[in-house]
Amino acid sequence: MRAPTSLLPVTLLSLIAAMALPVTARAAGCGQGTWAGTLGGTPVSIDLDPAQDDRPAAGRYYYRASLSDLTLVPDGAAGRWRELDTKEKLTGRLQLSCDATTLSGEWRSPDGTKKLPVSARAIKDDQYNVARKAGLKATVAKTEKIGAFRYEVLNFPEAGGAGNLGVRLVGSTPGIAALNATLWTQSVDAVLEHVECVAQGRRDRGPEAGYESSQSLSVAAWNASFVVIDTHAEGYCGGAHPWHGDGYKTYRADTGAAVDVQQWILPTLRDEIPSDSRLGRLLMKTYKGEGNGAVDAECLTEVRWRGDSIHPEVGHLVFHTQASYAMTPCAEDVSLPLSAVQPFLTPAGRDALKAFR
Repeated sequence: MRAPTSLLPVTLLSLIAAMALPVTARAAGCGQGTWAGTLGGTPVSIDLDPAQDDRPAAGRYYYRASLSDLTLVPDGAAGRWRELDTKEKLTGRLQLSCDATTLSGEWRSPDGTKKLPVSARAIKDDQYNVARKAGLKATVAKTEKIGAFRYEVLNFPEAGGAGNLGVRLVGSTPGIAALNATLWTQSVDAVLEHVECVAQGRRDRGPEAGYESSQSLSVAAWNASFVVIDTHAEGYCGGAHPWHGDGYKTYRADTGAAVDVQQWILPTLRDEIPSDSRLGRLLMKTYKGEGNGAVDAECLTEVRWRGDSIHPEVGHLVFHTQASYAMTPCAEDVSLPLSAVQPFLTPAGRDALKAFR
């Protein structure tokens, strides 16, 4: 015999009422969270951000391992979103509901004739690009030589027009394998950082923001003991200024580990090199002798050097010239012959630079 409704506990009545509602009605309209699941059976990754300060709510998602985000913008009621492609064309509408662990809903075509279910589970925010990272591949653009060593120049897929070149050293030793793994990770991270740069621009400044970033790796030097990698990066992802420049890192060829090259310089010269020191005067003399500062005398008072910002090349030790952003054209690096830098090296530095003679 069915118990009278009036005799049932209030909590049980609430449960029965909740069970009678559709799943999408039980969960709150979804406006925040990161999710991985399927849309119509196709894997998707979804990221939803609530409104903050003067920024409206926004979202994005991608299929499989695509590098292109589809943008989600609020569409009236909570949990309703309009889907825009990379050209800001309406390509669908979504109704999403979620709780702390699950997301569900429906995707509809712009005319409403096609409907697909959405189902996903909550993931950590920093896992949004996991599928992309796992699926990223590169093609070999060409093979280059540096001395007796060969390396491949890799083309990584473009994300919204940003180019990204990597390198893969040809060799089978454990050290080369370890270094190749490091270089691969650096290039993959650069691609994903560009995706995030574009997403930030689209949200913070609108579809015409024009955020860009790119990275290119090249081999500056390679011998039996060391490999020197040049990373050229440029772009603009917000802030006061765009950026561009080169960063060099030296690795051991036998282990693939990064080298702390400042240990090659005397301790008193590892921070900013005093302009009145012997090395400081040599750097300035060489800087002026190469024509730098001749056009703008301000460069001569602006530039400076640090002993922890150097890299070796064949026959030379290169000091990276520092300057403020406004004086960036002054920052032409200074290359000193190995014979000239001997007095400023530690025993470890003199021994290491033998490999670059």
